Amino acid sequence: MIEASSPPYRQSMRVLTPNDESRLPVTVSGPVKGGVVIMIAQAPHGAQYCDVVRERLHVARFQTVVIPAHTRLTPMSVIGFLDQLKIAGGLLVADGSSGELAWDLAATARERFTGLVAIDSGHARVPNVKGVIRDRDCPAVQVDTTVLFSTKAARDVAHASRRHVHAEFRLVEVAGPRKSRHFTAQLATEIVVRALSR
Repeated sequence: MIEASSPPYRQSMRVLTPNDESRLPVTVSGPVKGGVVIMIAQAPHGAQYCDVVRERLHVARFQTVVIPAHTRLTPMSVIGFLDQLKIAGGLLVADGSSGELAWDLAATARERFTGLVAIDSGHARVPNVKGVIRDRDCPAVQVDTTVLFSTKAARDVAHASRRHVHAEFRLVEVAGPRKSRHFTAQLATEIVVRALSR
């Protein structure tokens, strides 16, 4: 049996400080030419699967930018990081509470993003799984969106978010636990499908 190995890509980590003074280690890796996937990595889930998904995306010829989720991270922070890296934009990917940040970015800075893949999170105008509406005035998302859900409550939030997406919308049930290879393969596939659907 012949096994395909992924080409070695240089990975760089930079501690960046955008306009609002947040300082976070941002990792950029993968091929320079091709699409860009911006991942907001939420611990503990992000740490469990982010590296595997990133490797799969590199094989599919996507550059990845990984920004660790932090309580001080704001849409302005993310835009500041991308500006410092001279990255015009790309596809947003995020999980849980970092998914909420990604929804906010897709709604308020849509010219920077080609699409959104969110896991277990929904639009700010929809009550989340705790029943909290984060922002009653948040604009609609104008980019193609995929939401993966792992529970019935998360599915209900995602389904209700559909009315706040004025673009193509896809709702997908998670294939297994986040530690499983089924989940990482599914997430990487959904990211590639969403990135190539433009």
